[in-house]
Formats: sequence, structure tokens, C-alpha cells
Amino acid sequence: MYQLKRCFTVTHPFHPLYQHRFELLSYRKSWGRAYIDFRHENGEMGAIPLAWTDADEPDPFLEISRGRAVFRVAELLRLVEWMAAGRHSDGDKC
Repeated sequence: MYQLKRCFTVTHPFHPLYQHRFELLSYRKSWGRAYIDFRHENGEMGAIPLAWTDADEPDPFLEISRGRAVFRVAELLRLVEWMAAGRHSDGDKC
């Protein structure tokens, strides 16, 4: 499941609480999505999607790629040309 943490940081770059740290009160699921319940600095309760915090499991793709691209731009452009050429082959008149 999830690594139990006492505190978490909001990591979603467009969230208004980005980089703020809070005490984690509980994990829960709602409509198939994992959330964290926490208390705002003013004492009010809040909830945020688990994926928008550092309490979530790391994304395996992001961990392995570490910001590197799998393909270079030139290779991707060749792939697009190859796919476009395949659509216009004589084998399929549609």
C-alpha cells in the first residue's frame, strides 16, 4: 500500500498550496481515487489527491527516466514520416 508518513508536502506545481508542508491525518479513497486528509494552518480540515503530494508512491517511469527522453526529436520525426507513408501504401485503397 502506501508508506505511512506523518507529514507531507504538496508537489503539484499548479496547486495553491504548492511546497507547503502539513501533518497527514489519514488516507482514504473516494470515487476510486486516493486522498489525504489534513488540517490547514487555520485549523480547517482539507483533502488533497494523494498523487499531488510526496506521500504517493513514486511513478516508476519518472524514476527510471529521470527526465531523460527515450527518443531524440530526429527519431520521432522519422517515425511520423514512416507512419504517414504507411497510411498511403498501395495495399489499402481506403
